[in-house]
Amino acid sequence: MAVSVVVFDVGETLVDEATTYERWQAEGVTSFVFAERDLHADALPCLTALRARGLRLGAAGNMRVHHEEFLRRHVDFVGSSERWDVQKPDAGFFARVVDEAGVPAEEILYVGDRVDNDVVPALAAGLRAVRIRRGAHARVESPAGTVTIGTLTELPEALERV
Repeated sequence: MAVSVVVFDVGETLVDEATTYERWQAEGVTSFVFAERDLHADALPCLTALRARGLRLGAAGNMRVHHEEFLRRHVDFVGSSERWDVQKPDAGFFARVVDEAGVPAEEILYVGDRVDNDVVPALAAGLRAVRIRRGAHARVESPAGTVTIGTLTELPEALERV
């Protein structure tokens, strides 16, 4: 069965958290809300390329509900652990991803930067998974057989390997 929905983790997969947190600190920000300028440079081109292939897109991560809004114009659905009242790596989080996607789990690809929070639990829930190696967890080894990419630019071609 082919992948029909690609769902992205948010922190360090779509959003460059390290740079954003540093900027917030330097600016003295007291209201922490992700915005489009916080996206990794490869995020929007990847979403555009996947949408051109006819795929539905989602974004779901361990985040506060107020971070959802800026992503809505780029994906078909957004989910936050706060709104869903369940956090990764809990199986209930990935059950919510499947519910939101509206397709069988095996048609969903979850893309994330963490082995423990993204890849392993997504696979355990019956989803497919791709790991992006970046952020604070970049040095952690991917499980054997896991498709691992260095940038989201690589994701459209990596779909052939999942």
